[in-house]
Amino acid sequence: MISYQVVRVTPFAQNCRIFINQDKKQAVVSDPGARADDIYTALHDSKIELKAILITHMHLDHVGGVARLHELSKAKIYGSSIEDSPLLLSLDKQAQAFGLDKAPIFDTQYLKDGEIITPMDDFSLKVLSTPGHTPGGVSYYCEKEKYVLTGDTLFEGSVGRTDFPLGNTDDLMQSIKEKLFTLPPETTVLSGHGPDTSIGEEKANNPFVY
Repeated sequence: MISYQVVRVTPFAQNCRIFINQDKKQAVVSDPGARADDIYTALHDSKIELKAILITHMHLDHVGGVARLHELSKAKIYGSSIEDSPLLLSLDKQAQAFGLDKAPIFDTQYLKDGEIITPMDDFSLKVLSTPGHTPGGVSYYCEKEKYVLTGDTLFEGSVGRTDFPLGNTDDLMQSIKEKLFTLPPETTVLSGHGPDTSIGEEKANNPFVY
């Protein structure tokens, strides 16, 4: 059984999630936009090894703490897809635009649609290419645990913005309808901001999907 907890980071209340395999004393962190030292210290004090860092997309509120968390833990970095590389190289400009602290660039393993990764024991994820909010955004589907990390692609009753540089509304709609809404309706949506929801709920009621 994989448990998870949410740590809200940055002034944008970004949902950084910590997935923990208590039996193996291993963890995976998704989208650590900030508070890298706090996250690492909490895991270290609990004698839990951070095995991997997952990135859904390269906006600073999601990746601002990646380099520092990797420095502390040596955890492997996964994501997003290579189309997001211009955004990774623009972290300084993003910091100026969003009023956030600057963050160093880091090396990552870019992912491809349909790829299966196992970032820690007993935790396999299918990579879904979900561009639109950013050109290389990805979601992570865990069939065993029946949830999907959608980053800023899909929210409860809303969708990701596409007015940032390299955003594309048509791509976003296609990603939601063809990649996310084809998942089982009971799948829990773990989005980058706001509360959890489900694929069934958003497919039936989300007013922004057309």
